[in-house]
Parts: sequence; structure tokens; C-alpha cells
Amino acid sequence: MSDTKFAETAAALSAGLKSAMRRMPGAVALITTRDPANDQPAGLAASAVIPVSMDPPSMLIAINTSASAHAAIERAGRYCVNLLGTTHTDLVGLFSNSALRDHRFASGEWAYQDGIPYLPGACSSIFCEVRTTLVHGTHELFIGEVYDVRGGSGEAGNPLGWLEGDFAQLGRLSG
Repeated sequence: MSDTKFAETAAALSAGLKSAMRRMPGAVALITTRDPANDQPAGLAASAVIPVSMDPPSMLIAINTSASAHAAIERAGRYCVNLLGTTHTDLVGLFSNSALRDHRFASGEWAYQDGIPYLPGACSSIFCEVRTTLVHGTHELFIGEVYDVRGGSGEAGNPLGWLEGDFAQLGRLSG
């Protein structure tokens, strides 16, 4: 296969996968840490969050290596997965826009455990220590062993999801 044909095929596959994944609902989370390089909180919005195992309890996050929080997570070796509720849509914009980075932790909604910021009003906050990493393409996968879980206050509303490029409310089907 020629280089041009390969590039066209790769681009088509990438576009097809992106389109397919827009149809797969996923939870929206804020991944937070404290960067030991400057002793400042860091974070980003993510939907690539997966429970890996219950024994040992562990979570996987996929972070673009160009994201500012990537290096902070790498240096800290710890992170918190804050699973958002429908009342947190405003925070997603703050954590998705690099121009707003300095405003992410400005609200009084944040608390700290072991120096790591977490959102007490989240559906859940899951604290992890990095055990394994793998770089693949544009992202690094961090598998962290869970060392604490904090349940939300119930003020978060229903779990916040992402579907077809927009927010979705995740909930149980009645019946």
C-alpha cells in the first residue's frame, strides 16, 4: 500500500472511530492532582475513565500527552477521578478550556485530601496512586490503584454523561 493510500485509510478509520464513539455514552469526570513541581492543583475534563479491576481496586484514565495536566499527573503519581453530576456542567467548560486554567479551582467547591483537590459534591471521588502506565499514540494510559473513595452528597443530581458531542443525563430506565 502506498504512503498516500495508507494515510487516507488511517484518516478514514480515525474519522469513522470518532463518529462511532460519539454514539457511545460515557461518564464525564474531572481528573485532578497536585503538581509537585509548583505545588499547584491541576486537572482536566475526561470521559476516558474505566474501572479496571476490583481486586486490586483500580481505575484507568487516558490522558492526551499534550494536556497540561498530563505532566502534573506523571510527576505526582496520584490522581482523583471526580465523577460529575448534572449540576456540574459549568465546571466541564472550565476544565476543557486551557485559557481558563487559572480559574479551575477558584470556586469554593473544592476540598483537599493528601493535597489533591476533590469535589465533595461529585457523584463520587476516587483517589488513585499510579501503578502502571502505557503510552499509545497521542495518549498515556495511567492505571491507578484506588486508595480511597468518597461518595457525593447527593447534590450532584443524576450522573453526567457525554453523547454525540454534548451533555447527557445518565440514569436508570424505569420499568
